[in-house]
Amino acid sequence: MLECIRSSRAGTSIDILVIPESRKEGLEYDKTRKRLKIRIAEPAVKGKANKAALKKFNNLLGECVIVSGRLSRKKTILVKGKSIEEVAQILEKGGFY
Repeated sequence: MLECIRSSRAGTSIDILVIPESRKEGLEYDKTRKRLKIRIAEPAVKGKANKAALKKFNNLLGECVIVSGRLSRKKTILVKGKSIEEVAQILEKGGFY
């Protein structure tokens, strides 16, 4: 899972894949794409899917922003002010490894 997590100056970057309009919401690691996959119920219309995904990550990891891929399912988010070790530990406790 550490392939999708990188350290940056402002915190930690995570490569994610957003799956909108999912019947079952959840978070898992996609080994093939080397991204953290998040399933959300909201549609990819007028930024609803992005807002929902960010809300989930904010609740789990703290302050997060999308730094690339705003119009794509493949995105990179930045977890502000957290080290790669802190983020990995939170995700590990959540059972995402």
